[in-house]
Amino acid sequence: MINWHMPCLYIKGQGMSFCVLSGDWGRKMVFSTSRYMKAVLITAALFAATPPVFAQGRKPAARQQQIPLDEVNPQVAFARFEGAWKRADAEMISRMTGSNKVFVQMKGVADSGEFYSRSQIFFMLKNLFRENQQIKFEFVKYHNLDSADRKVYAIAYRNYKNIRSEKVFQDKVYVTLCREGKEWVLAEIKTTR
Repeated sequence: MINWHMPCLYIKGQGMSFCVLSGDWGRKMVFSTSRYMKAVLITAALFAATPPVFAQGRKPAARQQQIPLDEVNPQVAFARFEGAWKRADAEMISRMTGSNKVFVQMKGVADSGEFYSRSQIFFMLKNLFRENQQIKFEFVKYHNLDSADRKVYAIAYRNYKNIRSEKVFQDKVYVTLCREGKEWVLAEIKTTR
């Protein structure tokens, strides 16, 4: 018997019958099989009826193209900083430092304000994030974004809770970026109430 339509699958009592397509012709075959063989044949029929992804005209996912660093807007660097701060990711923030040291003046961490290296920034922020739960960190103002050769800075509102005292504090964080080669790197981190 010829089946001119889609593949079909029928299960009847002890035996099983299903249509197998080969080219344009479908031939109906009847099998008498055990339950194990039925499961194997059903699985094989389903795989045969399902075309592979590449046969459906889909192209494999293209690799993400990296944006050349000289085209990166400073707001991208600020967004990366903001996300890292929200996640309490001291390593990511420390990787944003350049070859020069970063000036840090933060209450409870570097009150007087000093210049710190990449590794010092990492350990300083790691301790800060361990002692304080970050509740909110959001940039609200940006300055000098149009000046590619100058320093740019942004102001963030921050809320955090000290884990020991359980007190909640709020302040402003000023983050300054400067150009180093083709990328934006950290120049300063300051806080004020």
